[in-house]
Amino acid sequence: MITTQEKYQKLVGNLGVAIALCLLVLLASRIAPAAIEVQNYDWKSSRELYPGIRYAHTELSIPRKMVVNCLQIDSHTPGLRFYTTPRCEKWIEGRAETTRQTTRNFIRQSRRRHLKLVVAINANAFSPWPAPYQKEEPTDVSGFAVSQGVLVSNRNTMPSLLVNKMGKLQIDTLSADADISNVETAVSGFGLCLVNGEASASGEDLHPRTGLGLSKDGRYLLLMTIDGRQPSTPGATIQDVGNLLKMFGAHTGINMDGGGSTTMAWWDPTVEGQDKCRLLNQPIGNGDNYQTEEALPPFTPTERANGNNLGVYFLEANITRPGK
Repeated sequence: MITTQEKYQKLVGNLGVAIALCLLVLLASRIAPAAIEVQNYDWKSSRELYPGIRYAHTELSIPRKMVVNCLQIDSHTPGLRFYTTPRCEKWIEGRAETTRQTTRNFIRQSRRRHLKLVVAINANAFSPWPAPYQKEEPTDVSGFAVSQGVLVSNRNTMPSLLVNKMGKLQIDTLSADADISNVETAVSGFGLCLVNGEASASGEDLHPRTGLGLSKDGRYLLLMTIDGRQPSTPGATIQDVGNLLKMFGAHTGINMDGGGSTTMAWWDPTVEGQDKCRLLNQPIGNGDNYQTEEALPPFTPTERANGNNLGVYFLEANITRPGK
């Protein structure tokens, strides 16, 4: 026969087990936060900006609020070419390799010359930093970079997007003695975030992010930004970048320079006036964090002069009316 005291002890024991299980569930949720549910994005529902260039904007709520912009570039499109920030006029290796520019000024300046860029995104990291965020000045570019077949920054261990002189794309890490004579365009990031279709594990730091991905067959290049440090979106982890690139169709992906550098822009022919360059994301070039308790003014986009940008243009004979 079970006494009243034994019943009480059993009840307390059961409550203890229940509390312990609840604590374990809470702890597990903190250690392993909800992941992005990766489902293939339907690019047929996206907007065509130009032939071979489609644009997607999506806002996620799991595992947290995220505002994502992505460009799908079909490298098989006739006349489509890639271009990245060229060497400084007075180039000094490791010191003055490029001149910093905002992504929109990169587009504007290129169009004033002979390359009519239509979309662009930030690329390699640069140093020194911090620096006056809008000052366009000579800088050292991190990682491997080539512009129109001219070496801009020497290779190192960072993974790179490589475009050869025939327009073929690949993501690879070049050795110090690699032959680069066939490289037409190259930009580099911090590390791979997507390998063979699997997102790489990362820490939980949330920041604005820029990702670059390539489809398994090497045809489609994905250029992606995730906004951050804003009331509408705190940002993303590096693993989030890999998962989202996979969602958009990438098999391999690079985590590029992020934070205040993260910028995506395009040349919108529907805009009146001469300056048709428009932002597609909401950059925080000044580096502020609008989610902190500091007394900051309401958030408005600010652009950073980046050490390197990557853009797309068409050969003059292949420029056609953009899509709607």
